[in-house]
Amino acid sequence: MRHLITLHPKPPYNFPLLINFLTRFAHPTLNVVQDDALWRVIKTETGVALLKVTNSGTVAAPQLDVDVATSSGALDDAVLVESITHVLPMQHDWHTFYESARLDVRLWEVVKPLIGLPELRTASVFEALIMTIIEQQISWVTAQKAQLWLVDWVGNKLEYAGRTHYAFPTATQIAAMTVDDLKPLKITFKRMALMIDLAGQVVSGQRDLEGLRDVSPAEAYKQLMAIKGIGHWTAAVTLERAFGHTDWVAYNDVVLQAATNRYLLGGIGRIPPELVAQTFAVFGEYAGLAARYTMFRWVFEQYPQRTEHQ
Repeated sequence: MRHLITLHPKPPYNFPLLINFLTRFAHPTLNVVQDDALWRVIKTETGVALLKVTNSGTVAAPQLDVDVATSSGALDDAVLVESITHVLPMQHDWHTFYESARLDVRLWEVVKPLIGLPELRTASVFEALIMTIIEQQISWVTAQKAQLWLVDWVGNKLEYAGRTHYAFPTATQIAAMTVDDLKPLKITFKRMALMIDLAGQVVSGQRDLEGLRDVSPAEAYKQLMAIKGIGHWTAAVTLERAFGHTDWVAYNDVVLQAATNRYLLGGIGRIPPELVAQTFAVFGEYAGLAARYTMFRWVFEQYPQRTEHQ
């Protein structure tokens, strides 16, 4: 175990709450919780490293210690630091959102217990897009099973203390797959073909997904929406996971439809997408954030902690 860096995210930053959130994933893939620490494999062009992130601060004065547990290949510490500070968003400043949420009684009931909860980002846009495509039109737990199968089957991994930790497949690896290879995902053939086609476009240079970080959120959304097979939900969720963009409400998400009804409208069951959009529109520039927190609250209430992850 080698110390890499100590990070000081912008407060409030509730790392213990993040750990609590992650233990509600029935089938964790890339972000693994063990011994109250976050374990994450970082893959670079020249090697891979398993990083361990632990909390040594408070919500008001956050401090995260990052250590290299094990590694393979030639690694540049500066690249590792850049990667982990992207995955662990350091500069979210949501004070104004919290103050705005206080003005709405029902939204504040949703947000107050979750103040300081960071949302992890994916290592790349490609990772975010492929993971989100897998999740289209299937349950959250079923999607996790599929994602875990994919990373395990491809096998970009490091072993440490009797546990296997994974990195996401590269575009080259997915481009070389066939639909038959991907059948264990148990998603539609159309989505399997889309994954392979997108990976091939990335490998050939026809599509620069990582270049979306250099354009405005609106332009990034526009470019994703131009891809056949990518709709509003996939584009919005991909950009939120890759960059933390919360410019859109994923109104056609069935979980958000139920959560919105429960927490903001006092009802039971799913509501139409149009009513979801209308409900969050009143929060103006914070509509996307309000929707994300509503989803988080649903996860905390509907999915039990999996203590075996710890």
